[in-house]
Amino acid sequence: MKVDFTFFFLAVFLAAAFLGWDWPYIAKLMPVYVAAIPGLILVLVQVVHDATDPGLRDAATTAPEMDETHNVTVERSVELRRTLVFFSWFIGGALGIWLLGIVIALPALVFFYTLVEGRENWITCLLMAGCTYLLIWGLFEYLLESRWPPGLLFQ
Repeated sequence: MKVDFTFFFLAVFLAAAFLGWDWPYIAKLMPVYVAAIPGLILVLVQVVHDATDPGLRDAATTAPEMDETHNVTVERSVELRRTLVFFSWFIGGALGIWLLGIVIALPALVFFYTLVEGRENWITCLLMAGCTYLLIWGLFEYLLESRWPPGLLFQ
């Protein structure tokens, strides 16, 4: 089973490298040079590892169960409350992004979520929200020069 998965990725990365090799440089930069060739190297390392591993042949019959099973029962009211809280945060975040834009709403969502649900102190909440803002603005808008659309209230 593990070997089949490895050969599947070998075929995918070989096909990607082969099909994209004649593309212009700018078009093949990401798919070929950044994804296909490093992926092909990693898959070939895995193929060599699989071929030289003597325990691989016996692994199919003696493999341990990897999934943990839990028989946890939760009261229906607790389950319903947790579900409503999750979807409230989800819908609130989506509405915030729609109204304010992602640059403002996502750091605000991180701040309020860590404050309310995480019960963190103000400094931790501000630090996490500030890091979120720096990631969104600094990486995407400053470095990559891709502007996020403004929210409905700022159009």
